Amino acid sequence: MSSGKDTLETVVLTAKEHDLRPLAEESRDLLDLDRRQSASMEDFLDDAWFFGIRSGHAVMIEGKMGTEDASAAVPPIEEGFQKLMERTAEALNLTVSTTIGAWSYLGQAWIAGARFWEVEIAARLIEMSSKDLDEAMRWLEE
Repeated sequence: MSSGKDTLETVVLTAKEHDLRPLAEESRDLLDLDRRQSASMEDFLDDAWFFGIRSGHAVMIEGKMGTEDASAAVPPIEEGFQKLMERTAEALNLTVSTTIGAWSYLGQAWIAGARFWEVEIAARLIEMSSKDLDEAMRWLEE
């Protein structure tokens, strides 16, 4: 029997692979990346995906699960993503238009990570409340 940590780790790694593999392949082909650039791009996509998860977490914490305004979380998120974009541009050393294309892929990876965070949190909340849901269903069936 696997532990919850193993299960969560498997879920995260599977979702990341599902989200990022197509972006890595498409960016390699459409941006005409060489082997070194492609490997770097995969690393940056990975960073962007996890940045999306951290962004989702920051917004949730700042907004206290929807009870307060989460806008204070936005400036650090913008700053962090801008730094990621700058590192990507420096490492890949592409033309301006190709760099902008690479940034688009980073944005897609970031959004995918944030969506994963939202879905995973919702699933965990449903799991936590399922005991009550099961009890309610039994009561309704009686």
